[in-house]
Amino acid sequence: MSKRFNPTLVLLLLLLLTGCGKKITPLSPETVLPGPVSDFRLAQEGDGLLLKWSLPKVNLLGQPLTQVEGCRVYRAEAKGVEGAPPPSSDYGLLAEIDLAYPKVGEVRGEALSYRDTFLVPGRRYYYRVAAYDQGGHPGAFSRILGYSWGTLPRAPGELKAVAGDKLVNLSWSPVTQLTDGSPARDLAGYVIYRRSGGGVWLKVTPTPVPEPRFRDLSVLNDVEYTYKVRALRKVGPDFLESADSITRTAQPEKLTPPPPLINVVATAGKTGVDLHWDPSPAPDLAGYRIYRRSPGEVKFTLLNRELVTKPMFVDTLAVKGKTYSYVVTAVDTSRRANESLPSEETAITY
Repeated sequence: MSKRFNPTLVLLLLLLLTGCGKKITPLSPETVLPGPVSDFRLAQEGDGLLLKWSLPKVNLLGQPLTQVEGCRVYRAEAKGVEGAPPPSSDYGLLAEIDLAYPKVGEVRGEALSYRDTFLVPGRRYYYRVAAYDQGGHPGAFSRILGYSWGTLPRAPGELKAVAGDKLVNLSWSPVTQLTDGSPARDLAGYVIYRRSGGGVWLKVTPTPVPEPRFRDLSVLNDVEYTYKVRALRKVGPDFLESADSITRTAQPEKLTPPPPLINVVATAGKTGVDLHWDPSPAPDLAGYRIYRRSPGEVKFTLLNRELVTKPMFVDTLAVKGKTYSYVVTAVDTSRRANESLPSEETAITY
């Protein structure tokens, strides 16, 4: 059975604390401190650790929060890359972020962030944050998050991106060293990032790629993509990514033409030679091209400058009494305008 929160008890405890041997700023009974940050996040970003969180929305009584002056970031560290969080007494103030005039960190509306770059390899760092009110009184702490730190791998080099039909083949030189020149013995693989146009970077690989190559099959034709690769190292329970490789751009395009047309039939009509054929099954059909050849001619000549969109055509330039051979091709809507192989020839004396 859950215990109900007793606001009277909280206020009594605060009043009792003011009477202890340690002198602190007295709190009026009307003062209600900020509640805990609930969405505290921690991740590596380049040569530092990035902390992100949002301002708490309620106070300690669970009521809508009305007084927030800023947030404080606390940090503790431990030698080695494994282990449990240190006791509360080990946490020291790392940064104080004033919402109105932030000298450190970043404030965007109710979203805050702080980037810690004062890190030593071979240590594990722990963080917690708390909002404080207009009197400078801190509210409840967030949960504690930890991350292990080490020397970063070198960035992959010689990235290449070769586009195909709904695919891009990537390759790069393997990473064998860390940034300090030592061997990269614990390399966990590589991660690939991609963006289209001027969009945001997205991680393409949910798990590390073990080899210095990757085939991206989650792309669309005729869309330009930009890629970058990072090497990944496992340090304790965490992963550290290298700096970015150079970027490469590739634009997949359709290379497969529509299938050849069948059942092309030529008959003599009132205004010329009437041609009919079975419609192309290609889902991206743009239209048809009709070619004609007279006896003695080696090559077929294109009859229509603009694509025909229906499976029929009238050759109004045909001359009575002459024999002609015809072939028809299908063309798709891709940027390359892929053209099918010619149909079988059909001949007629008009």
